[in-house]
This record gives sequence, structure tokens and C-alpha cells, in this order.
Amino acid sequence: MTATHCILALLLCLTQAISYCEGTPIKEIETLKKYFNSSSSDVGEGGDLLFEILKNWPEDGDTKLIESQIISFYFKLFEALKDHETIQDSINTIKADLIANFFNNSEAKVNDFEKITKIPVNDPQVQRKAVNELIKVMHRLSPKSSLRKRKRSRCCFGGGNRPNKNNPASAV
Repeated sequence: MTATHCILALLLCLTQAISYCEGTPIKEIETLKKYFNSSSSDVGEGGDLLFEILKNWPEDGDTKLIESQIISFYFKLFEALKDHETIQDSINTIKADLIANFFNNSEAKVNDFEKITKIPVNDPQVQRKAVNELIKVMHRLSPKSSLRKRKRSRCCFGGGNRPNKNNPASAV
């Protein structure tokens, strides 16, 4: 079985386990599907909207990056649907589940995430501030591995006659 098949099987199992244990988010998603008539055959035309993209990002660190963009998309979608009172309970339940799974129920993380998604990029003052902070942000986001120096090993091999207190064999 390929990695993709394993992942899809795992997702199916997790979905079934969640629906068996919890039921609420899955039931609310089904409510939204009925409301939007998203089970009709024409919805599948052109392939997946987001899931196909998510499958293209297999690395753990990469996955978090694309997941944050997808979560941002759904938050914007939910914000656009806030006037649809008939589905508000479903949206709130699903959003709470996304927050629990993606942000570990951290309200501060959710607030920061939403604050960033609502920054108006067409505002000249915002543009000036963003460009001014760009070096600091890029430095913070850059991989740290190239900046760190390797620690010298205190092993018994070729390092003189100093014993290593963590390795009893080096005192021999």
C-alpha cells in the first residue's frame, strides 16, 4: 500500500472514530452539505478544491504551513456566511472543532491568527510597517540549523586523555 493510501485509510478511520465518539462536527458538516446542496454531482467537477493541494505537502513542517492557509480559508468562508442564521450553529460547532484540533484550544493563538488574516494589505501605512519589519520576520522564519555551531564531542575517541563523566568506558 502506498503512503497516500495509508494516509487516506487513516483519515477514514479517524473520521469514523470521531463520528462514533463525538458525532457533532460530522453531523454539522452533513447539515452544511445539505444546506449548500454540495452532494450533487456537479460539485466534483474540476477535482478537489483544497484536499488535493494538502496531499502535495507531505512533510510535517510543510503540512502545518498549508494547513494554516486552509484554516484561514475556512475562517473567511465562515465569516462570509455569518448572516445565514439557519447554519450558524453548524458553523460555530465546526469552527470550535477546528480551533480545538489546530490551535490546541488556545484562544490567544486563534486571536493572533485571526488578527493577521484581517490586516488590510492595501493600506499604505500597513505596507510601510510590514516592509520595515520584513528583515526581522524573515530572520525569525529562517532555518536555524545553519546558524548553530556544532558542539565538540567529549567522547573517548581521539580526544586526548580526559575522561568523559557520562561514559564510564572513557576512564579505562
